Amino acid sequence: MASLSFGAWYDDDMSDAQSATPLNAYLSRMVQTDASDVFLRPGDPPTYRINGDLVQLDMPAPTEGDLRAWVDQLLTPIAKQRFETSPDIDVAYTIPQVGRFRVAVFMQQGQLALVARLIPTAKLEFDSLGLPRVIRDMVEKRRGLILVVGPTGCGKSTTLASLIHHINATRREHIVTIEDPIEFIHEPIQSLIHQRQVGYDTESFATALRHVVRQSPDVILIGEMRDRDTMETALNAALTGHLVLSTLHTTSVVQSIDRILNYFPADARGQAQADLAATLIGMVSMRLLPRSDGKGRAPAVEVLLGTSTIRRLITEGNFIELYDVMKRGHSAGMITLNQSLVNLTKRGLVDEVDAAAHSPNPDEFRLNMQGMFTGVDSLDIQSE
Repeated sequence: MASLSFGAWYDDDMSDAQSATPLNAYLSRMVQTDASDVFLRPGDPPTYRINGDLVQLDMPAPTEGDLRAWVDQLLTPIAKQRFETSPDIDVAYTIPQVGRFRVAVFMQQGQLALVARLIPTAKLEFDSLGLPRVIRDMVEKRRGLILVVGPTGCGKSTTLASLIHHINATRREHIVTIEDPIEFIHEPIQSLIHQRQVGYDTESFATALRHVVRQSPDVILIGEMRDRDTMETALNAALTGHLVLSTLHTTSVVQSIDRILNYFPADARGQAQADLAATLIGMVSMRLLPRSDGKGRAPAVEVLLGTSTIRRLITEGNFIELYDVMKRGHSAGMITLNQSLVNLTKRGLVDEVDAAAHSPNPDEFRLNMQGMFTGVDSLDIQSE
């Protein structure tokens, strides 16, 4: 399948011409250095994020003219109109035989700036990601809501892509994705897949979702839930028998539930709680930590499952108890971020200092590392 982003908007001659541009040299260096991101702005040498650290490489600094030329090449006429109205835009870009990139273009201090992220092109086999199997098991459900949350760059998109790949490889389903931009291109295996890009194939997430149920989907992927309309429509789709997967930019699963419900006015919040409780399959919060051996990064995860107890607490609005239920829910597959960080540290995959820095409760983490547990903390921590 051809690229659904820039490769689809330009002919082959244009793609060949672009392969010699300076932008491609900066992006190719990402692949050579195993960097996840590159930051480009006028007058500064490029900065790369390598294993989570920012490193400035000895390469020529781009000029304002360079960035304007690159943006002119990257954006379609429709995208240029969008950028002139609102100077923030995300696009996807493919360099043949090199890689695929998500490119964020924006203004800062009156100048153009660009941040590109490398999209993994290897096979999206779930087992290669080092995530708990319970996350993959979530998509064995045929209806309901699955959310992957966390800060930018924590692996949300890759995790969702691996789950879609698993469905594609094991079931005959109609999968519709709504993304901004399209990052991972999914070739049909057993499933039929339609990937729609906001701003090109559809006006907005909310518009696409209002029409998607008429397109007979079995699985709906929403790149990000950003507003009440999107959340309300996603909940309705899950209630009417669809499997819905999406992301939120939040730091924990408990905060994510608060964020979802806070989008609704007070008089609608009770119904939103009931709908979320009825549809929630599970929620995953993620972080990526540098591995202690220096070979890439390891995922730390927080997993909340839609058990009967969790559903009751959400319906009642008793969110303060969710964390304690997660601590006690190891047998069901639940885990807190602190428990995951302790596991990774005891297995030697990450350094204790890095784990503590990513902990939502460093004091609790340090006590757990010393083998001290109290109350609901007194469960067995996996050490294998």
